[in-house]
Amino acid sequence: MKVYLAGPEVFLADAVAVGAAKKDICRRHGLEGMFPLDQSLEGVAPDRLARAIFAANADAIRRADAVIANLSPFRGIGADAGTVWEVGFAFGLGAPTLGYSNDPRPLFDRTVAGAAELEALADGRVFHPDGMSVENFGLADNLMIEEAIAASGGLFLRPDGGEARDLADLALFETCVRALAERRDARPRSVPA
Repeated sequence: MKVYLAGPEVFLADAVAVGAAKKDICRRHGLEGMFPLDQSLEGVAPDRLARAIFAANADAIRRADAVIANLSPFRGIGADAGTVWEVGFAFGLGAPTLGYSNDPRPLFDRTVAGAAELEALADGRVFHPDGMSVENFGLADNLMIEEAIAASGGLFLRPDGGEARDLADLALFETCVRALAERRDARPRSVPA
C-alpha cells in the first residue's frame, strides 16, 4: 500500500531526514511511504520549479492508496495551506486520509488566544475583535478538513491535553501508520478459483 506523506515537514532544515524517518516507520508496518521531496527536480529551471513541484506532488497523490497528513499549526493558528489542499485533493480522488495535529488545542482556543475581548451572541456564536465569528466545533482545524478526513473513512488524532509537541514529533504519525496497516490487514483476501 502506497501512502502519500503530506505535511509542512518539507520546510524543516532537516526535511530529508524527517521524510526518511517517516518512510522507515511506514516500511516497518508494511507500507510504502511517499514523501513530497522524493521527486527529482534536478535541472528544472527556477521559473518552472513551482509548477514542477505541484505536478510531482499531485501525481504522487494520484498514485497513492492513502494519505497521512500532518495538520499541526504551521506559521499561524492553522494547518499548512498546501497540506490542506492535498487533503482536499485526496478526498476528491476518494483516497482514505488520516490526519493528526501535534497541538492538542482546538482551533477555537488558538484563534481567541490573546484576544482582548470576545463578544458572545445569544445564538451561541462568538465574535473575535476583528468582527468575524470564530468557528467553535471543538475540532483541531476548520471543519472542512476534519470532516473530509472522517468522510474518507480516515481518522484524526491530537495529543491528549498538555503542551503542543514539536512539528516533527512522529508519535501520532506512527499511530496513523499502524491504523492504516491494520485496516489493510483486515481486508478480506480474494481466494483463487
